[in-house]
Amino acid sequence: MPFAFSLHEFFLQFLAILIMLAVLTILIIVHECGHFSVARLFGFQTPVFGFGLPFFGPSWVLGRKWGTEFRLHALLIGGYVAIPELNDESSAEQAFNVQLKPLKKFPIWQRALVAFAGPGFNIIFAYFIMMAMLVLLGEPIQSTFVYSLPKENPIAANAGILPKDQLLTINGEFVSSPSDAVTILSGHKNEEVKIDVKRTINGVEQQLSFSMNTNDAGKVGMGLAGQGPITYHKAEGNYSNIFVLTAKKLWFWTYSMIDAAGQLFSGLGAHIFHNGKNASGQAVPGFQDIHGVLGVIKIGSEITRQDWNQVFLFTVLISLDLAIVNLIPFPPLDGSHLAFMAYEAVFRKPVNQRVQGEMIKWGTVTLLFLMALISVNDISAWMTGKLDLKHNRSEKDKEKEIESTKSPNKTNVKAAPELQHAP
Repeated sequence: MPFAFSLHEFFLQFLAILIMLAVLTILIIVHECGHFSVARLFGFQTPVFGFGLPFFGPSWVLGRKWGTEFRLHALLIGGYVAIPELNDESSAEQAFNVQLKPLKKFPIWQRALVAFAGPGFNIIFAYFIMMAMLVLLGEPIQSTFVYSLPKENPIAANAGILPKDQLLTINGEFVSSPSDAVTILSGHKNEEVKIDVKRTINGVEQQLSFSMNTNDAGKVGMGLAGQGPITYHKAEGNYSNIFVLTAKKLWFWTYSMIDAAGQLFSGLGAHIFHNGKNASGQAVPGFQDIHGVLGVIKIGSEITRQDWNQVFLFTVLISLDLAIVNLIPFPPLDGSHLAFMAYEAVFRKPVNQRVQGEMIKWGTVTLLFLMALISVNDISAWMTGKLDLKHNRSEKDKEKEIESTKSPNKTNVKAAPELQHAP
């Protein structure tokens, strides 16, 4: 019954997309609740808290509390909070049609905490979601195998690693996925590491150990792939051990995402100045590997359809991604406000209001332009099937090498068939 099958697939795809939209909206609301809560704590004005995107369709007033008007917008994606005294909503009276009290001048440390509270809440939210996942569901585990040994980096090959070896531990740390192996090794740059593998010799499985030194990027030259079903291993031990384990995994993935973002920017530079290749002549990721909201929704829905449990890990990674991106010192992101405050703290005077306003204005225009370009990139990748996990399995999973450089979102795509975003 092909029609029934296709209808079933359509329903699952539609449901998965709705779940991803809900996850993104919740994470943005959590972010804005961070700004709102700390702003209210210090007495900042918060004239409007909106659920959804403003200026697109009708809106309704849900109520007024704590000097804040809560609004519900027809396009219920994301949210926002107006904080005039943080200098990002100085035109709140005109933009949101509200009456403001005279603006106060708050200490730098209070304004900095308000600006950081959004990303901070995303980090805290990711921590508790991950801890709940480890306790209730467990950590996703998938066997990790070596499928190739690139000649460009023969460290692992010279140490004795062979294709089809199954990675067990690295420096005593259990390898739960290819992405996990990448994360562990990237934390041991220019260091000796011990890799335990399982190898089948004459039909008999044997456990072998190999020692080698990573290069300055924390890489040893192994192409990795996940094979077999995904299983879950619940965290064991008392609550203090689980707290520490959660923090450790969150730190590993945060580090990995920041490192991947740096490699992506380096790759963009290589595309501009070196025809898309690094010093070794290898192709590096470019603008086509950057994905935005549409890409995230598609990738997340594909992951969710294959294993609905993976929505937990996806939520953790996107929450971390929101925190990292918003801390970039680029107007009008939260990081730019922190940069302005750092300037004020060092030079004992605020940035000129006119200069700051122009920077925020043109930064916003630039950001919207980049978002539009990325959306076109997302649509193109979506229409050509480049965001489908089946496509990535057949054509791109074999590129999952420790030598490769991927953006955070691209790393998510790779990890999905193997681990689906282990933190």
